[in-house]
Amino acid sequence: METHVRDLLPAFMDDALSETDRKKVEAHLALCPDCRRELEELEAVQAEISRFYHSVEVPGIQFEKAVLAKIMPQEKLAMHYRVFVWFFAVCCAASVLATYPVMRKPFYVGMNIFQALFNILSSGFYIALSILSALPALSAGIMVVMAVILAVCIWILFGLLTMKPVKD
Repeated sequence: METHVRDLLPAFMDDALSETDRKKVEAHLALCPDCRRELEELEAVQAEISRFYHSVEVPGIQFEKAVLAKIMPQEKLAMHYRVFVWFFAVCCAASVLATYPVMRKPFYVGMNIFQALFNILSSGFYIALSILSALPALSAGIMVVMAVILAVCIWILFGLLTMKPVKD
């Protein structure tokens, strides 16, 4: 019994065999139905791959422009957001500097506006502290939650201030 030529069939389909190997495969295919069936299956697979290859559209320049249009707005948004954060910080600093002379003016006997606002804020803190001290277990939980919220806010603010725009 002659050996099968299955390992030579792909090269036979591509015309990549030498003349002697090609004649050997053709002679074997004339006698062996299994190898003929294998060759037909390989040709069917090759035809299907060829049909699929030709059905795929190659993206043109419009595809590249669409992808870049999706990427660029995100970069611009990050840049605008960073500018907004810095603008907000500068506005806060400017408002403190601008209102400092007004805050230093007397508001009440022996007290200026800045001291009055500080007293109001500290009174609110002491009221909240006295309410929380009445419920010790609750106050510890609330303090932990407040500390976590404060840490997250500081972390986010630091992240926003150090954010760099995406570059090509």
